[in-house]
Amino acid sequence: MSAVMLQQTFFIAITAKNDLISNWIESLSVPWLSDELVGMEYWRWGAIVAIIAIGFAIDLIIRSILRGVLRSITHSDSKDTELIRILKLVPRPAGVAAGGFVWLLLLPLLGLPEFAISFIEPILNVYITLAAIWFGFRGTDLIAWLAAQKAKQSSNKLDDLLVPLLRKTLKAVVIVYGVIYLADSMEIQLAPLIAGLGIGGLGFAFAAKDTLENFFGSITVILDRPFEIGDWVIIDGVEGTVESVGMRSTRIRTFYNSIVTIPNSVLITSKCNNYSKREYRRWKQMVSIGYSTPPEKIAAFCEGIRELLRLHPYTRKDYYQVWLNEFSGSSLDVLVYVFWSTPDWPTELRERHRFMLDIIRLAGELGVEFAFPTRTIYMRNEDKWQEGASAIAAKRPEGWMAAAESEGRGVVEEFTADDDWRSGHPPPYIFEGARDGGSGGGEGEG
Repeated sequence: MSAVMLQQTFFIAITAKNDLISNWIESLSVPWLSDELVGMEYWRWGAIVAIIAIGFAIDLIIRSILRGVLRSITHSDSKDTELIRILKLVPRPAGVAAGGFVWLLLLPLLGLPEFAISFIEPILNVYITLAAIWFGFRGTDLIAWLAAQKAKQSSNKLDDLLVPLLRKTLKAVVIVYGVIYLADSMEIQLAPLIAGLGIGGLGFAFAAKDTLENFFGSITVILDRPFEIGDWVIIDGVEGTVESVGMRSTRIRTFYNSIVTIPNSVLITSKCNNYSKREYRRWKQMVSIGYSTPPEKIAAFCEGIRELLRLHPYTRKDYYQVWLNEFSGSSLDVLVYVFWSTPDWPTELRERHRFMLDIIRLAGELGVEFAFPTRTIYMRNEDKWQEGASAIAAKRPEGWMAAAESEGRGVVEEFTADDDWRSGHPPPYIFEGARDGGSGGGEGEG
């Protein structure tokens, strides 16, 4: 049974009481109460004013009671500005609806003229319905706030995604039901309108295509969980941190502090690179030292860097690489390949800063000089150089090439005679966190 039908039944039931009230007023023997003003007796005008006052009083009472109940339920803290704002806004529409209901309930008891009733009833019905919709919107904010507090206490970040969706979904439900009841209050037939939508259903489907794709995109985010609120991501070329996920779009705060809105339909087909899901943060650096550095110093320098990696608190201890790696144009390059186990980027920067300062201190203690781009220019007399080269070529005995190669082999044989790798073929390198001679292997670049 609709609200209008219930009201009509109620009005029929109280019609008999109207005559009783009129007879009782006449029995008071106060002539001026029965005098008329604009077609109604004075007592009816007075009763209207009294009923309006009662409605406003009920409004204030309901607001006060509801505000106290909500504070006891939410255990409100005076420092929580968001909750204070919500507690001020939620009771107001409830009081407005209660006051309107009192007017709708009491005004028919006065036996007002038919034209007045036909004018007042629809207005009050719309008034109460709009107040109820308003209350639903404000109540949704309160429910979302309570859900957000529960989400903060949970370690599962999926809750942070669901809270905004919960708020928007509930508001959509309030709008749908509000429109239905508002149409019912205004005695508007929705069936012909819905039937008319069937004529343009095809066009509506095409128009709603993107909306449906965005909706299913939001469902994909909830089920697949490619990212969470606060994650550092790159989606469709947009890099930043996830701020919110709605039913239509996802908002990303870029590192330029701008907001980029990405339709959720893009999330179904685009790649999502989630940097926040990294277990470690890789750092690869070439440390350049001078060509004049003796081999012993190079070996000590590399082992000293490894020891720093073993001692620093935020370095990955189960895998790192430090080796003399390249002969560059003006330097010998030592590869430093390390992973940081830090919770965020600022901490990584701080730990990298400390580590690099320790490398500088280590080089100073060992007497290792860092290289920088240099260029040496030699000046020569071309004529004398040609004469000298010809003289040297003339003095070379026959078979000098073989003698030189033999000398090179002899030198290598001499300085590698005691090296451990001469005694047998070294096994593959497996990282054990020890020293250069440790057995080896391990991961590639990550």
